[in-house]
Amino acid sequence: MIELIIPGKGIVVLEVLVLDYNGTLALDGNMLESAREHLRHLAHLMDIHILTSDTFGTVERQCQDLPVQVNVLTSSNHTREKADYLLNFNPDHVVAVGNGANDQLMLERAHLGIGVIGFEGACTCALLASDIIVKDIEDAFGLLLKPQRLKATLRQ
Repeated sequence: MIELIIPGKGIVVLEVLVLDYNGTLALDGNMLESAREHLRHLAHLMDIHILTSDTFGTVERQCQDLPVQVNVLTSSNHTREKADYLLNFNPDHVVAVGNGANDQLMLERAHLGIGVIGFEGACTCALLASDIIVKDIEDAFGLLLKPQRLKATLRQ
């Protein structure tokens, strides 16, 4: 669990991390090596879930040795499916990270939405739905591993 007090916003308790895969954690279906290490560290603090359309069909193999729950989307509306997945948890304790159009509602519904620009860029609607925008997944992990950075960014 990550807990901090943000001036003007109050106490924030983050227990669940929900991540998009391609464009956020992975490039062309291959997870970034640095992301693996960060996921291992964060697993001691939060439950981690990866939601993906699995465009390249690689997510299961890429995540097999990681302490994460992988969920390959199956509906005809992945945007809604990602957002509805957050209903499995108290959305007030969820941080979501993504970059694509199908991440927009998930980023809005989470207590903290982090938009990642990354190698693929980012869809404008996902960025507008985010509380924080970062240039890559490394920066997103940095915010969670050093939560005082969140405080500095979100204080009012």
